[in-house]
Amino acid sequence: MQTLSAHFDGKFIVLGEPAQLKPNARVTVLAPDADDAGLADACAQLSEPVFQQIWDNPLDADYDRL
Repeated sequence: MQTLSAHFDGKFIVLGEPAQLKPNARVTVLAPDADDAGLADACAQLSEPVFQQIWDNPLDADYDRL
């Protein structure tokens, strides 16, 4: 995950600096006026792929058999 500087010009989100993104990369925008629950939900969604990689691995399966 990376943080990018940007602003909304009323129609588009405009990056303030060049970004190293792959084509068709998924981008999530957290609005500064988002409430705490919305921010927590967005962070949880951003974390899901990483946690899935950590937990869904052969070494972790040993704990399933305890």
